[in-house]
Amino acid sequence: MNIHFDEIIDGFRFTGLAELEPAEPATDIDPAWPAIVTVYALHVDGSHKDFMEIINPAIIQRIETMLSEDV
Repeated sequence: MNIHFDEIIDGFRFTGLAELEPAEPATDIDPAWPAIVTVYALHVDGSHKDFMEIINPAIIQRIETMLSEDV
């Protein structure tokens, strides 16, 4: 499932799209899996340029963590 996000981190507004793989409960055979969020489009302060290739990966991980906590 694709989700749109809008987060403010250190005074910068990050918007973009992420893919959400929902959590799966444990079964008799398989363990439980947490929700997984993967950011695949990232824009800063309303620009039209995609910042995925040039932004610090720690910021992307922080956004993914924030989004997974909201699920």
